[in-house]
Amino acid sequence: MLAKLATDGACTAGELGSPFESAQPTISRHIKVLEKAGLVQREIDGRVHRFRLVRRPLDEAETWIKRHTQFWESTLERLEGFVRNSNETKDRP
Repeated sequence: MLAKLATDGACTAGELGSPFESAQPTISRHIKVLEKAGLVQREIDGRVHRFRLVRRPLDEAETWIKRHTQFWESTLERLEGFVRNSNETKDRP
């Protein structure tokens, strides 16, 4: 659903549910979860409800993931260097 909103822009519940083989109540529950998470915003025009993606939480998550990925990659590189150095020291007579 998020991918569809990201590529297509605002969609109705029916449009969001069309790629899935789920009943409309199931689709509605999924949309409500996305709304509660702050990832989707509902716009009401009469009887038509359109949903649009709220990118900020995803951008914040991406920033967090990148920061932690960099941290762990550098930590693992240092650990690898330590293990190699330890093994080289062990191998010396």
